[in-house]
Formats: sequence, structure tokens, C-alpha cells
Amino acid sequence: MSNENQKILVIQDASVEICTTAVKSTLQNISLNSGDKIKLLRIIQPFKATSSCTGCLSLARNKSKLHSSATHRRKQEDMIKEIQEQKESLNSARFSEVLGLAEQKQVELELAVDVGLLKEVAVDAAKNFEATIVILDRQLKKDQKYFMDNLTCGILRMKLDNSIKFIREPKATEVSVFNELNCADKQKILTEVHAEEQQEYIPKIYSCQSCKNTRPEIGHIREFSYCEMQFATSNFSPQNLLANRRWRFYEGRLSDGQRIVVREHTSPTIKEMVFKALVQKLGKARHEYVAMLLGFCSEGSHRLLVYEYICNGSLNRHLSNKSSELTWERRVKIAFGAAKGLEYLHSLKIYGIMRPSNILLTHDHQPMLANFGLARNPYESSNQSRETRVLKTFEYLAPECGESGIDLSKADVYSFGVVLLELITGRKSIDETNGQSFLRWARPLLRQKRFHELIDPTLQEAHDLHQLYWMIHVADKCLWWEPERRFSIDKVVIALTCIIQGCTMVNLSPTESELMQQMQQIWR
Repeated sequence: MSNENQKILVIQDASVEICTTAVKSTLQNISLNSGDKIKLLRIIQPFKATSSCTGCLSLARNKSKLHSSATHRRKQEDMIKEIQEQKESLNSARFSEVLGLAEQKQVELELAVDVGLLKEVAVDAAKNFEATIVILDRQLKKDQKYFMDNLTCGILRMKLDNSIKFIREPKATEVSVFNELNCADKQKILTEVHAEEQQEYIPKIYSCQSCKNTRPEIGHIREFSYCEMQFATSNFSPQNLLANRRWRFYEGRLSDGQRIVVREHTSPTIKEMVFKALVQKLGKARHEYVAMLLGFCSEGSHRLLVYEYICNGSLNRHLSNKSSELTWERRVKIAFGAAKGLEYLHSLKIYGIMRPSNILLTHDHQPMLANFGLARNPYESSNQSRETRVLKTFEYLAPECGESGIDLSKADVYSFGVVLLELITGRKSIDETNGQSFLRWARPLLRQKRFHELIDPTLQEAHDLHQLYWMIHVADKCLWWEPERRFSIDKVVIALTCIIQGCTMVNLSPTESELMQQMQQIWR
């Protein structure tokens, strides 16, 4: 590792006064080379009073008296305030000497603030930073074993006399969750996941084994006349109406027998130039897990999109109907296909709110994404329509939605995390979550890894315990409140590939005793 730059993470509890000693000692006593990186991370713990956050202390004392939604808002306000105060402290004059010393050593120094359970946030930060060394503040002596169990990098700790105590040398040179695969597995997965980057992806001509519905061959986007669309849909008969929201959806059949779905834009204000630009963008999407745009109609005030027909309805319908067809293996297959489709759409800069109604299935349970890219910014364009209220009620919308300049890819990943939880739990209503919203019910179980309470009761013991463990882990990583801490979509795909192939990820794998405990809880 001597040929690689070191990455040193210094962990501090934000509830105690900022101390520059650990960074100074690192710069003065550890052998550093030009290009090495040091990161000082101050971690704010919710409901724990800090030296500067009297509001957090007040909230901690009175949290039981507040309504849950009020508590959530108050907590968020206090956290935002405390983060700002911590950042201002890190930019204060006391760090000028430290910054000067880092510049002298030609070492990059980063000062950062984060929020959450100290141990968990610190471990995640070490892995995301790919730290080679973690230095614990002296107050973290009691958590030393936790860091040793959950990290492979070198671990040091500050002592009362401000010297640095050596705890453990690195176990391995790679600490990232997905870099913990053995070399053969890692190479195999990365080769498969990113193969389409080397050449344009052309989907296979797929035929459903059950109903024999066949995907159309790849061709140029076709412009249809309105008369053709009337003929295909029996003059837009109510019997052919599949849904009526911001877009109307009609089932139809072309003159050559090809089954189609026609999406009619109900807004008369969309201009032809804007509509054709949308068609050109969506027409590039050609993927195994994305519903294909076949053509369009732009005649007079009519604006229609013509898609291939997917034969077995949406995932939303299957979840709502408690379909016995959704076996554990099929749920994993659906999750993987949806993630792959989303990754591909993001490569084309096409985004949209991921939800079960936008995941269409064949009778072979091949998922295909639909209805993406139909708005310039799907997270800001919708008003208080019934559809938007449904999205907010079931919490598909990422918490940052409504703000300007959001990362659309990370917002989609958040929505995918909600869908992943739905696949795991099979739950779709307030009645099924003890009267709570879906995520309010699920988040504590996620954090506490109470798998037996999350798994869909209809699956009983018909699931793979290792796969369940990792599916829950991936869902949790998608649902971080802060976008920058969520998995990227490519990491989601790598994780699900690994789950399906049974590759070993050493550090976060459950122990045999943990697995036995989970199995006993499920059997009770």
C-alpha cells in the first residue's frame, strides 16, 4: 500500500468541544506523503445535547410531549441549525494553523459535519472515504471494539495526553463494501454490470412464455396519423381505457396485429416542438428492462405516445392484490431488472419517480420500466394533483424534492428504496403498517435489522435468508435522508447482482449466530 495515497479519517463527537489536537498530531507524527488526504468528521447525534445546540437539548427533554410529525419537523430544524453552527466553527480562526500545516506538508485537509448515530455514521464515512486509517477521539474508547469489528482499515485512538495510540494495522487494502469481494467475483460482476458501456445496448426479441406476447423489433420511431390511432383504439373507446390521470392510457392494436399502449397527453398547452423533442429523447431508450417507445402522433392539438404492450400489468396491481405469483425469487428478479433499467435510463439523463405503478411485468415476471422522462423535472413539475398526494402519502418522493438543483438520480434511488421495501414487505396500506405511514413503520425495523418483522408474511419461510439480509441492507442504503449518503444507482445494481450470484461481502455479512437468531425468530 506504500505506493498508494493514504486517506486518514479523524472522528469526533460533535457534543464535545472541537479539538484540533488529533489533526495536528496526525500531521506531525504520522509519515505522510504529498497527495495524502485527511478528513476531520464531526458527527451530530440526534436528541443529544451539544455544546452549541440548546434547541437539541430542549427537544430531547420534551420529545415525548410532541406529536410525531411536529417532532420530526423540530428535529430537522434543530439539526439544520446545529450543522450550520458546526460548519461555522470548522471555518473559524482556530483551524488556520492546522490548514497552514497541511499546506506545508502538501496534504489535502477536509473538514466535514454529518448527522446520525455516531458509530454507524463513522463506519459508513470510513468506507465511503475508503479510509486507510481511522483515528478515534479519546471519548470513543468505549466504541473501539465496534470499529474493529466493522472496519478493515488501520485504527488509532487519541489518548488523554494527546499522543496517538496504535490499536490495529489494516486488515486489507480495500475497505469499500463492494470491494470486499474476492478478485474473481469482483471482476465478474463489474464486467457484467458495465458491459453495455462498451457498446450500444440492443434488447433481445423477447416473447412471453405464457401468453406469447412478443416485443417488437428495433426500428425507427414511427409517426402515426390520428386516424390510425383512432382505428387502433376503437375510437378511444372507454372499454380500452386503462388509466386516466395526467395522461390517458389506452390499449390498442395496430393493423399488423402488434399490441400497443397509447398515452394521450391531456394538456392542450404542450407545443409541437417541445413534444417532438420529448419523443426524440424517449425514442433513444432501447433496453431489456425498459418499455419501448414505438412512435408518436402530433396532429392538430393531439399529442400521443405509442408504446409496446406489456402483458401482465403493473407491480402495483400484483402487490395490492397479494398475488401468490410474487415468490421471493421473482421479487429479487423484479428488483434487479428495475435497478438495471433505472441505471440505463439515468445514462440517457432520463429520470422519473420510481414506483410500483411504473414497473410493468410480463407473465414471466420480466420487469420493464414505463412513464419515465415525461416531465422536464418530475420532482418539481407536478402540482397538488391526486397523483402527487398519493406519492407523498406513500413517501415515494425523496425528502429534498421541491428544492431547486436536486440530484435527480439520487431522488430516483430513494424512490427505488421504497419500492424495494414494498417488494420485501408486501405491504401497501396504512392498515397493514399499524396505522402508521409506510416508512414511519419500516425505518425502525430497518435500523434494528428485525428482518422477521419486515418480510412479507405470505412468504413465510419461502425466502433465502442471506438474500433477505442483503436486500434489506440495500433498501436501507437507498433511503438515507441525505442524498449524498445514498447508494448511487450503479452501486445498487452491483449489490443486487452480488445478491443473485451469492458473492461474499466479508465485513457486512451476518455471522452464523445472527442468522440462527433470525431463523429462530421466523420459526416462532
